[in-house]
Amino acid sequence: MRFRDQRLGAVRLHREMEVKGFRIACGEFIGVSDVDGEELEKPGTALVPQGIPWTEGMFAARGRGTSMEPKISDGTWCLFHPAVVGTRQDRIVLVEDQNKIGGHRYTLKKYHSRKIDSLDGTWVHEEIVLLPLNPGHSPIRLESEGTYRICGWFVGTVSRIQRIEQPRYQYFAEE
Repeated sequence: MRFRDQRLGAVRLHREMEVKGFRIACGEFIGVSDVDGEELEKPGTALVPQGIPWTEGMFAARGRGTSMEPKISDGTWCLFHPAVVGTRQDRIVLVEDQNKIGGHRYTLKKYHSRKIDSLDGTWVHEEIVLLPLNPGHSPIRLESEGTYRICGWFVGTVSRIQRIEQPRYQYFAEE
């Protein structure tokens, strides 16, 4: 989408991202039921900040906790690319724990796994561990029989986002 900046007369690319309503744990997995109502964010749309690479489907969610300090501070907006392809090894990822009824429990950690290679060229995970950056926190070992989903690659943080208000339409009955 393109728009004209009336002040400059220039045409620029309008880059948008989704704003998620849930909080991301920088600690143990948390879900909507684990936070107070005032901690939830208003879902919507925001502009991708300057200097952050944009991709289709990009999203933002607010972090909660200190396990990823000093890189990710409590309360900052975390930005993610949704296309999770390639190796996850040692990348910071958003992980959803789908083991509980209702799901939607998230954590943000550095992904590390050990694999067992077979003679036929295949492999299986021996262990997957989600590592905090802050040494005062413990790693999270994923259960081998658990169900987890990598929701996005961590791109960066910002202290504020610029929300885009969606146009409001009013219905007028035809006469």
